Amino acid sequence: MFDGVPGGSRLGPAILAEAAAVAAAAGFPVPADELAATTATVTQPLSSFAPSMYRDVVDGRAAEVEHVFGDLVTRARALSVDTPLLDLATLHLRVHQHRTLTM
Repeated sequence: MFDGVPGGSRLGPAILAEAAAVAAAAGFPVPADELAATTATVTQPLSSFAPSMYRDVVDGRAAEVEHVFGDLVTRARALSVDTPLLDLATLHLRVHQHRTLTM
């Protein structure tokens, strides 16, 4: 999914690491084998995999930004976990959501 853009092969694992850090801080560490499997999925060259939220954004539809990313970054703040990439993704998705719902 991320391999088609410059730096993309590093972006997926970095975002996953932030999400895993939030889960661990909340007392739910992601098992290493599950994290490795997810990393393999998002870094598979020429993969046709795309999350439903990505398809919604590309198709100009509203996305569940607050249910997924908003909740995660809120929990990160409460747990004092830095999530700069997730924060940026959430901001971009919120802008998309605002545009979608106000057009």
